Amino acid sequence: MPEGDSLVRLAHRLRPVMQDQVIQRSDFRVPHLATVDLAGWFVVDIRTDAKYLSVTIAADANRTDGSQHLVIVSHLGMDGAWHIDTRPSYRTRCILAFEEHTVVGNSLAKLEMFSPEEARQYLAFLGPDLLDEAWNDPTQYDHLVTQSLHNFRAAQDQPIATALLDQRLVSGIGNIYRCEVLLLAGINPHRRVSELSNEQLIGLVLLARELMGINVPPRAPKRARRRTVDVRPDEHAPFGVRVATAVEQARAQTDRRRARNDPNFWVYGRERQGCLRCGGPVRLEKLGPSADTERDLYWCPNCQRG
Repeated sequence: MPEGDSLVRLAHRLRPVMQDQVIQRSDFRVPHLATVDLAGWFVVDIRTDAKYLSVTIAADANRTDGSQHLVIVSHLGMDGAWHIDTRPSYRTRCILAFEEHTVVGNSLAKLEMFSPEEARQYLAFLGPDLLDEAWNDPTQYDHLVTQSLHNFRAAQDQPIATALLDQRLVSGIGNIYRCEVLLLAGINPHRRVSELSNEQLIGLVLLARELMGINVPPRAPKRARRRTVDVRPDEHAPFGVRVATAVEQARAQTDRRRARNDPNFWVYGRERQGCLRCGGPVRLEKLGPSADTERDLYWCPNCQRG
């Protein structure tokens, strides 16, 4: 399942191709949308809500009239993707053809079409999106922090490792970030939410947000791989670490060009190499609220004793 930063990067790639363009032809290959024809409609907005991509379209000559808008909402699931100028296949669920480019949605876990109000209701279950621009608004920041903390406190009995993936609490965190944030925080993934202080919970949320933020435009270099190791010691930051500044990140990128086998993660996927922080063995297990929602959990028993 994609991380929230994957969707932000996807929207960033799609906007130059789709934004303010007229749909020349549409082809929905899902039964409930099979008869929909969007030829002549304009794309007026592309946005993300955590792991959902929303494309707002408007009828001809009604780009400013919200009552004439529709929203195409998709979720990539484990294997879904939106591609530009690729050939459709048996996995294709949606084709949107424009004058110069064609956008193809393959293996989409969810594909729906709503009015704007219906789309808001459909996504209303999501907790605060950690990559929402609203976090940068001083008038909304405290509210988002308070809402996030309130949501976690309502899930007191969950292990923190499953709570971080619960999109109803905060949204956008995927399996990679939950493993990496808990490692940096030194927190055992099996600890219950009720065992953690408010400061720890808020610290996890803010650290996850900052780690995700350096992996989306404009901070992330084009086509760069996701990285979580660009952090620096800081005794005043939650858990004693902070994310590298843009200057520090650029300098590290220059140094990486000279290095070989430069790691991208502290603990995720390192069950053979060992923990990047201490060098000790990494434990790999399955963890989730139920058997069908279990995900691979990577953690370091040495670093994550707390």
